[in-house]
Amino acid sequence: MKAINRPKLIILMALLASPLLTMAQDAEGYISPDMAIYLVIALVFVLAIIILGVSYNVYNIIRTIVSNEEKKKAAEEGVSYVPEPGWWSKLMQSWTRSKPVEEESSITLDHEYDGIRELDNHLPPWWLALFYGSVVFAAVYLFGYHVAGWWPLQEEEYQLAMARAEEMLAQSAGEAGMVDESAVEYNSDPIFLAGGEAVYEQSCATCHRNDGGGLVGPNLTDNYWIHGGTPSEIYKLIKNGVAAKGMASWEKALPPLKISQVTSYIISLNGTNPPDAKPPQGELVEPVDSPEESEEPAEAEGASDQETSMENSDESATEQ
Repeated sequence: MKAINRPKLIILMALLASPLLTMAQDAEGYISPDMAIYLVIALVFVLAIIILGVSYNVYNIIRTIVSNEEKKKAAEEGVSYVPEPGWWSKLMQSWTRSKPVEEESSITLDHEYDGIRELDNHLPPWWLALFYGSVVFAAVYLFGYHVAGWWPLQEEEYQLAMARAEEMLAQSAGEAGMVDESAVEYNSDPIFLAGGEAVYEQSCATCHRNDGGGLVGPNLTDNYWIHGGTPSEIYKLIKNGVAAKGMASWEKALPPLKISQVTSYIISLNGTNPPDAKPPQGELVEPVDSPEESEEPAEAEGASDQETSMENSDESATEQ
């Protein structure tokens, strides 16, 4: 192989590998273990093809050199040069059992019509191998599917596939927390909000600014909402969009879990008061309290009840 072709080979391998890397990566540039295995197999397959191509070229070069030497030797000895059949010719000869034209007289039959002679050719070995293999396959198929029941029939296989699909769907829904507009709630978990922030910056910040102050879309940090400010209403708004206002539906682009995360993140922006925010739009909606804030009044109320009880007991003791 000439040295000048090595850069071309490297460029070819890079061009073949780049689309594979692109397909293997997800939106965040992460390559999953399964995709990494497929990528390695594909690269090994490409490398094997290149090695086979190089080996074939080297074989042809060596064969040409040997053939030239044999021609030269035959010319020096004054005999005619008869090239030896290559391995491909020998392989095809063994797989077809064909006779060369010079030997057709040995397999010619007595039948002749309009100068067309009939030859007694044998069936090619490849044809016989396919035929006998089909017979064996049919016998195994019949016994395995209809007699022994080793493998499921088409209808049973369809039912199994549907059951697996339903199981995967249920598992996916379970991982998403069975979230929809009727069950979504505010979640103040930092990891949960971080996931919502990532979705917001990628999909929502263009119209509402990174700080939620509003740009094309309304301000998301105040207590005024055009289409409702409860978690259920915000979730439904993100899911379905508002075509009349130019807001696209994100139902197909984002899974339920992502919509739930960005819903909680938007609620967490309430009261941040970014500079140069858009003026209030819509109706006033009471902000959603976080779990920590909702627990404080309960504790204070409990403490107040305890103080009242203690005061009543003191008064009772004084009267006695």
